[in-house]
Amino acid sequence: MNKRKKPTELLLFEYLLNRKTLTQQELLTYKNLWRGYQGEILFDSYLEELSCDSIVLRDVWLSKNNRIFQLDHLLFYKDCIYMFEVKNYSGDFYYENEKLYKETGQEIDDPLIQLKRSESLLRQLLKSLGYHYHLESKVVFINSECTIFQASRNNNILLPTQINRYFKQFQQHVSLNHKFPQLAKRLESIQLKQSSYINIVNYNYDQLKKGIPCISCRQFLNVVKGKQTFCSSCSNREFVHDSVLRNLKEYTLLFPKERITIEKMQEWCDLPISNQRMRYILKKYLSLQGNTKGAYYIPIE
Repeated sequence: MNKRKKPTELLLFEYLLNRKTLTQQELLTYKNLWRGYQGEILFDSYLEELSCDSIVLRDVWLSKNNRIFQLDHLLFYKDCIYMFEVKNYSGDFYYENEKLYKETGQEIDDPLIQLKRSESLLRQLLKSLGYHYHLESKVVFINSECTIFQASRNNNILLPTQINRYFKQFQQHVSLNHKFPQLAKRLESIQLKQSSYINIVNYNYDQLKKGIPCISCRQFLNVVKGKQTFCSSCSNREFVHDSVLRNLKEYTLLFPKERITIEKMQEWCDLPISNQRMRYILKKYLSLQGNTKGAYYIPIE
């Protein structure tokens, strides 16, 4: 089972949350991303309890005919591939005339439409790769505080009260299709590195607060003692190189096209770290490009 990674889009918002004032719309987007991620983690817990012979792929981004689609969870079991689209909705919703509404009457995107599109594209992709297997897809409403009124007896919907009963069918110890491990590796090898749908947040380097957030309390570090950084807010200690590398990760995500230099990292970290120490850290963990005044560093492949 591949390990779920926090979505790039969510990480971006978490980094910015400490460094700028987000707009109301940006805060709403961040909260929705966080809620969705929590729902996926909750669904992961159900899959981790399975003791049957199976394979699970998580958060897979694929493309077919230049059309990108995302799969929250893929479960390979027996001779079938199960697709799960997880929604962490909270509150009351209802279906009317095959449309999904909030209790207030506001129409929202129906995840069944997204599920149908993803299933079709996955089936086409599998066929192009020479695989022909039965697909079963579900939209899983994972939150126990979610109620869907007037939902038809749609086999593609899995409500919170149905999840435990649904997973009982996977407790049979039967053999997994011998081609599924090969197929799972193939899908992992062709998946996209990240979504092309990342929400663009308006920010630039000059408007962002500089410094290194504490790994424990997220307040900015302000003290360096020997080989360690020290947080005045929670007293957490961390090796200087670990603090710098964490902050470097934020910088490269926020500014993927910018070059990494000693001067830029000193400004970005905003701590009393000498040129010599910063050079040592960057040279040890990154690859130096050039030896002149314009030298810069890139991550080691």
